[in-house]
Amino acid sequence: MSFIKDRGIELFNKADVTINGSRPWDIQVHNEKFFSKLLFHGTIALGESYVDGLWDCDDIEQCVYRLLKADLINLKTGDFKNLGFPFAGKLRLIGPILRNFQSKKTAKYNAKFHYNLGNDLFVATLGKKTMTYSCGYWKNAKTLDEAQINKMDLICKKLKLQPGMNILEIGCGWGNFAKFAAEKYKVNVTGITLSDEQFNYAEKHNSHKNVKFLIQDYRNIKGEYERIVSIGMIEHVGPKNHRTFMKKANDCLRKDGLMLIQSIGISETAIKNDPWVDKYLFPGSVPMSAKQFCDSSEGLFYILDWHDFTKDYHKTINAWLDNFDKNWDKLKVNYDDRFYRYWKWYLTCCPATALAMTHHLWQVVFGKVGSDKGYERIS
Repeated sequence: MSFIKDRGIELFNKADVTINGSRPWDIQVHNEKFFSKLLFHGTIALGESYVDGLWDCDDIEQCVYRLLKADLINLKTGDFKNLGFPFAGKLRLIGPILRNFQSKKTAKYNAKFHYNLGNDLFVATLGKKTMTYSCGYWKNAKTLDEAQINKMDLICKKLKLQPGMNILEIGCGWGNFAKFAAEKYKVNVTGITLSDEQFNYAEKHNSHKNVKFLIQDYRNIKGEYERIVSIGMIEHVGPKNHRTFMKKANDCLRKDGLMLIQSIGISETAIKNDPWVDKYLFPGSVPMSAKQFCDSSEGLFYILDWHDFTKDYHKTINAWLDNFDKNWDKLKVNYDDRFYRYWKWYLTCCPATALAMTHHLWQVVFGKVGSDKGYERIS
């Protein structure tokens, strides 16, 4: 154990993280099994052992940020570099090469796994007023609700919405964007989701005469629309289906129509997500790289605008964490202390990736190949 512990200490020292140190980002180890788990299982063990209570840290975000900035993590395999057995991480990549982990059947399971955790949890975390599970736009915003309203309005402006237009929202969540666009811009919105809980909430809280919600896979969409929007959903499509998604969108979009996708992005193409996120949080999800956006849309769409506001992603998730902590006394009636650590790990790791710029937040506007209609950029 001494050798394994020494290797672990050495790893964290490279990131300026001291085991049992006194700074906020230093790790306090309660059980030395932590070190062997890291050696044999890679980065997934970091999250698992935290949830299990093997270690604590006052500032997890800064701890993870330092690990990322020190380039100690192989983001493609989920291994720690120069620690453990790198072939284990490479074995994870065989599955997504051979199988489609985002087929229609598995996509339904994946959506329910996370989005059916409980609407009480999401209301408490995201805020009841806007209930939006994607990055807000914090320009001239002081609160999370203001940032989310800014984001929804920015999307509508980028899409050049006009009264009476028919809009398709792929991945409508709890329905807030659909209702916002219908009310403010007088458009007709069809929103699709695979989550029963999201659908039921949307029907109850965001119904509108010009909005229709459906439980439907994007591959089964029919009809023609003047605008398509997808906010924080394409991460669930998966590399084997990127082209299928773009072809379906192209088929459903009118010749001079516009499509906007808001998405978490990554700097380098991957076929598998972080192992902890993939197993415990968003199974089957894989953020797209710029190359994947371009390759999957080639010959179908051209890119009219590409907007990065990654730092807003950091602020948004920190606001979710604040909400979660403020509401924990109410939530713990239905969720145990282990769940608290699970949800906190999620809400502290993700902003670290934004700080380190290993992950990004993008809005991309597409026009159809063959359209000669001009586009004026909105910012």
